[in-house]
Amino acid sequence: MKKIKNTGKLIALSLIVLFAVGCQPTPKAKPEAQSHQTDWRYQITYQRGIDAMVWAMPAVSMISMRKGNFDLGGSFNTVYWLSKPPTPLQEAITPNNQTPYATVFITTKNGPVVLDIPPASKRTAIFGSAINVWQEPVADIGPAGMDKGKGGKYLFLPPGYKGKIPQGYFMVPMDQYDAFVALRLIPLNGAGFGEAAKYALNLNAYPLSQAAHPPKGHYIDIANKHLPTLPVYNLSFFADITELLNEEPLLARDKVMGGMLASIGIEKGKPFAPEGKEKQALEKAAKAGYAYLQYMFETPGYSTETYWPNRQWQDLKQPSKDGFVYDEGKYLLMDERGSMFFWVTFIPRHLGKASAYLLDLRDAGGKLLSGKYNYKLIVPANVPARDFWSVIAYSMKTKAFIYNNANKVGLSSYDKSAMKMNKDGSVDIYFGKKAPAGLKSNWIPTAGEDFFLLFRLYGPEKAYFDKSFVLPDVEKIN
Repeated sequence: MKKIKNTGKLIALSLIVLFAVGCQPTPKAKPEAQSHQTDWRYQITYQRGIDAMVWAMPAVSMISMRKGNFDLGGSFNTVYWLSKPPTPLQEAITPNNQTPYATVFITTKNGPVVLDIPPASKRTAIFGSAINVWQEPVADIGPAGMDKGKGGKYLFLPPGYKGKIPQGYFMVPMDQYDAFVALRLIPLNGAGFGEAAKYALNLNAYPLSQAAHPPKGHYIDIANKHLPTLPVYNLSFFADITELLNEEPLLARDKVMGGMLASIGIEKGKPFAPEGKEKQALEKAAKAGYAYLQYMFETPGYSTETYWPNRQWQDLKQPSKDGFVYDEGKYLLMDERGSMFFWVTFIPRHLGKASAYLLDLRDAGGKLLSGKYNYKLIVPANVPARDFWSVIAYSMKTKAFIYNNANKVGLSSYDKSAMKMNKDGSVDIYFGKKAPAGLKSNWIPTAGEDFFLLFRLYGPEKAYFDKSFVLPDVEKIN
């Protein structure tokens, strides 16, 4: 019993001590010296600036394209067309130089707009698509579209349109006001580039309110003209985001980003005018955002994936079973979308029927292609392309054609008669600053720029899809 009493005294004493300690005031943490504190305003502006660039990449690309065309004259509903093959003067993201193009920019802010598409002829067919500012396909045009190659009138309807819808139109409801239409004019049955290009003069776009008496179309030939449509990775990128917010409705999926942008001074109805540290942070973010987009471009798994085992060639990574759709309902695949539209525009919802694309950034040894060296690609005789194949070198920096004294950007199966062919029907194509002796017709100049390649197959056939056809890697020769 005595032991129990002593134990009780010890417990009581312990409780008194604990109570006394617990009643002592908690010592206050000494404030960190101001010079060592994080500048959270700068840090958040910088970080959210990078996120904003990845988020807005597809839209800023389209805004830049529209501005570049409008600078040549014209406006919405103008048909911009090429009477000659494109050259480096047409600064666009990974264009093709083998088919004529026509582009039309449409806005439904003042009501529905009609796009008149002529039927295919025996000499020319029209293939293309209409996308919204986020580069989401809203309508295919031509044989794969609603007109089935027979032509017709596409009617673009503004978001939430409740007006009367007339008969005889292919309806294109929009969740954004603006549509961007790009069309390839394909020569058929021996038609030349120029003949196919002139088919663009049969296109017309006008307000539905003028459908009873359509106005005469407005056409601007952009051949031989400097057309700067590339995004610029500085403060102007954020100015374009501000324009986006002012011109288009913010989708429900993007409201969180809208709030983040407002927190760093990018907001609908307010001018973009950063100052002091916010300006410095966004200038730094523009450089870092470009670097991150470039990292994703160079890294398989974001917008590309390896096509053949033990080969450097990659194809475009389809993010969804529904095609190139980045809104999965539960979430938005922001990195995958941003990295794709960093180097691609006007991608259809599904690839494969009309064309297939292979990307190469590295030589057979796994090194990035450099403007310092010369390379060779052996194109086999049996390329499974029903229509034609082409290979083009693009600037690693801009993703556009490379300016060069030869004014030459690529080669294709159309050029076989001019190239020196191998006995087995294959052809060696060279890349570098200078053409190999006696092989200028087989050479694509790189002008000392780091570059990458796109190998296109038009009308891809079974051997491409089952991968029984394999394209060799690019070899460094010196």
